[in-house]
Amino acid sequence: MFTRPPEPRDALAEQPTPACPTPPRYAAEHLFAGARQVIIVHGGREYCLRLTAANKLILTA
Repeated sequence: MFTRPPEPRDALAEQPTPACPTPPRYAAEHLFAGARQVIIVHGGREYCLRLTAANKLILTA
């Protein structure tokens, strides 16, 4: 009788998944504090997070 060989196992799939902490949550109203844009500095670069007229967020460098 023919038996199928076992499926290859993914070594990464067998490792336990590290616990992922819940990311911080900020209400846009608090972040913008009445303004229409905020500047975020990351890695020495400035990014502009804008609130559009349609109430959407746009992040630009």
